[in-house]
Amino acid sequence: MSFNPALGHELLHERFASGLSNRKLHHAWLLYGVKGIGKATEAMSMAALYLCEDRGPDGRACGSCHACCMLRAGSHPDFIAVERLEKKRDITVDQIREVLSFLSLSGMESERRVVLLDDAETMNIQAANALLKGLEEPASGSLLLMVCHDLTRLPATIRSRCMLGHCAPLGEVHMNSVLAEMDFTDAAKTLAVEIAGGRPGHVASLQDSAVADGLLQWRALLSDIRRADVGELQGWLETHLNLVPHELIADVVLQEAEANLAKIIEFEMHEALLKTMWSLAAWPREVVRHSLRAAPALIALLLELRSVLKGKIAT
Repeated sequence: MSFNPALGHELLHERFASGLSNRKLHHAWLLYGVKGIGKATEAMSMAALYLCEDRGPDGRACGSCHACCMLRAGSHPDFIAVERLEKKRDITVDQIREVLSFLSLSGMESERRVVLLDDAETMNIQAANALLKGLEEPASGSLLLMVCHDLTRLPATIRSRCMLGHCAPLGEVHMNSVLAEMDFTDAAKTLAVEIAGGRPGHVASLQDSAVADGLLQWRALLSDIRRADVGELQGWLETHLNLVPHELIADVVLQEAEANLAKIIEFEMHEALLKTMWSLAAWPREVVRHSLRAAPALIALLLELRSVLKGKIAT
């Protein structure tokens, strides 16, 4: 595990390091931006720097002191990571109470304690209210690092009490550098480049050949959406829906839809296609948020998309 600043987020890391060295570090940082761009990686780099016993003048954790070694091994007693539990829609109030209890304790290795809270926007109302009290009355030496993929879903009362750190998708140079370190087949790498959109974490699962092959099959089935066979689409979903990340499934559909968007000149058809594309982009999130049956919901959107592209717009 490297504790270097995440590629593309060096300026944010410098802000954090400067505050730490000047003893003016805010007690709560909120890193936000689209998913898959290295926000959690940068948060870990910040945590390492905060806990490091031999920080260098370059604003980086040394990587070799006792604290860094424990953090790398996942055994540092003054650090915990919290995220939404598997198959749960929300971060619960009990999880946040655990966070606040931990931050209120005296550190075992030093006076510092760190919590990395991922998927922060998934806190339910009770959890957000509980966290707010902790943000208003921080314990000495405590540091809360929150990672958020959708800033609009966090209450303004929480946002206003954090040091905000915007994380943008990676540029071409950084993307190429990250992708070069990943283990893709040639076909999977081509697909990854096409749909990554500056988000290397978004396409990391394509290193699994089963995922990559499945997504390539999905793209082939959708090469002409107007004539796509619904039975074949349903068959693919039955086999691959629990294997291929929903976001990547939606990306391939959106990629094909966008290719048609530039060819449309009629206003009504253009607006109808945009509306359907927005619904497709939201499909992975809506499946989780509203416990929808993923396959039927997607097939309904694909049928709607096909109707729009055939010029059959509902009035």
